[in-house]
Amino acid sequence: MIRVAFLQASLPVGGAERLVESLMRGFDAGRVTAAAVNLYAPGPIGEALATAGFEVRSGLAAHRFDPRAGGALARALAALESDVVYVADSAMPLFWAGWRRRRAKRPRLVVGFHSTGKRGDALQHAAAGAAAFPVADRFVALAPRHREFLCGRFRIDPARFVVIGNGVDLARFRPGAGPADRATMKRTLGLEAEERVVGIVAALRPEKNHELFLRCAARLAPRVPGTRFVIAGDGPERARLEQQTRALGLGACVRFLGTVRDTPALYRALDLTVLCSHPVVETFPMSLVESLASGVPVVSTRVGAVEDIVIEGETGELVPPGDEPALAAAIERRLLDVRGLIHMGERARADAERRFDRHTMLKGYERLFTEVARA
Repeated sequence: MIRVAFLQASLPVGGAERLVESLMRGFDAGRVTAAAVNLYAPGPIGEALATAGFEVRSGLAAHRFDPRAGGALARALAALESDVVYVADSAMPLFWAGWRRRRAKRPRLVVGFHSTGKRGDALQHAAAGAAAFPVADRFVALAPRHREFLCGRFRIDPARFVVIGNGVDLARFRPGAGPADRATMKRTLGLEAEERVVGIVAALRPEKNHELFLRCAARLAPRVPGTRFVIAGDGPERARLEQQTRALGLGACVRFLGTVRDTPALYRALDLTVLCSHPVVETFPMSLVESLASGVPVVSTRVGAVEDIVIEGETGELVPPGDEPALAAAIERRLLDVRGLIHMGERARADAERRFDRHTMLKGYERLFTEVARA
């Protein structure tokens, strides 16, 4: 039995956090048991995991630079009898994971990269990397080109990496049972059945560039009437984005859904999913994988390893980052080609079944954690 502790600042609704949830829920309990350890609040995903009966420990630090966090982490890991700590590339969890690994051979340390860069305090991120990278037992990249980028940026030996792509539960994320089912899902969200629905599923953080989504909505509202633009997610940018929505006169066609717990149902209401992130941090966005598995085509900026997810012209379209006219034109083109959109959704689901099955991902992580724990 391998015991894994997933260490993070918190578990809000985001791609990396949904990955943690998927792993914890999906592991074979006879081989791997998992716990979530949060420096701060548990967040919505942490609360859901606790409700489902998983071990969730939170509040190890009172604030970002709390010096007591290291001791609290050591005690939590000892109580959990952890064999492996998995930490994503978030500064404070990464720093404390490295701090602990330098003082003890166990638990082993695995660092997973879920970005191609980080916004914010560069010195803080550099200190976190300096604390953890030299003592990490293995690193995880999400795609081959992601690994190549990371090896060059951080001068890490490629042999220390394993590539494990994100996968989803194809039984949960699946296409609806035809137009009637999609209409029902739209009504569940308070939308009209005949409306075209374009959605973005992403935490409301600066790097996701929701303002570009809103500017495209302003361009398209008069050109493609009967289209509703929905924003699923929450975060620090919400008040500013709501203000921008009002300033653009989009109150009638844009809806903020907040945190959506039943994301499979949400995708079954969408006709098209959009991702318009800046190129700084996006890597292998779970929202795109979930969308394709749900039979919903994608229009995305060409960032991170998105080209390893979306087959351009087959399962979606890609445009340059920040290119508002190109993004709006791609969305309009997809919406106006109803038959093509249906066929593209069918190809998206077939490709997800071929490449993004969660079982493949789970086996990859189980094998990694077992090898590291027994080393």
